[in-house]
Amino acid sequence: MLTADAAQHLFEDLAQRYQLEWADIQVGPIKLKLLQMADLESYLVHHMEAQHLSLENFPYWAMVWDGALVLADFLVKQPPQSDQTILELGAGLGFAGLAAAARGHQVTITDTIPDALTFARLSAWQNRLANVRVEYLDWHDPQLAGQFSWLVGSDILYEPASFAQLLQIFRRYLRPGGKIYLTQGLRSRGPQAFIELAKPLYNVRFQEKKLRQAEGDKKILFFELTPKEAV
Repeated sequence: MLTADAAQHLFEDLAQRYQLEWADIQVGPIKLKLLQMADLESYLVHHMEAQHLSLENFPYWAMVWDGALVLADFLVKQPPQSDQTILELGAGLGFAGLAAAARGHQVTITDTIPDALTFARLSAWQNRLANVRVEYLDWHDPQLAGQFSWLVGSDILYEPASFAQLLQIFRRYLRPGGKIYLTQGLRSRGPQAFIELAKPLYNVRFQEKKLRQAEGDKKILFFELTPKEAV
């Protein structure tokens, strides 16, 4: 848990690069304050016009994607257990993991983007969540210790080049008897390609979740993977 002085230092450092705001967000009975960029659209437009952004450095981490909303809703509906731990992969701002921690789960939030980790750490501090860790995790060179009851991730099934590393992460960090929960928007063929790779190793269950929004309902894929050797 950050000290107040450390949190202030991190906030001031981020404020030199981004306009910041605290957003009030509710997932079921859980209420959170989430640190995010203010007027993200203007930030993106400005940096794209200045040619500071490309597909390689586009800040996908700075958005709460639809899949994260569905994953957070699922996690807050699950009763926490004393021996259960959750690892969130590619967490970005850490929205789903923070919601799970606010529900009482023991959560480790991970990403590779330093600023994303700072946003998540500050949100954890603001919400007084002592049961959440925020850690760096590179899928190509994983150094994080431990194994976890559940591995979870939202909108991480979009880049086929990363699928082999993701499967390695599953094997390394999933505790025996554990489960994997993934959500993904219908933006590409990535989910189908990944599941085809995963099927020899995992029993896969999926369903389409309907996310109701003002601009219209959206379909989100929800996957549960269980290692075949554990069945």
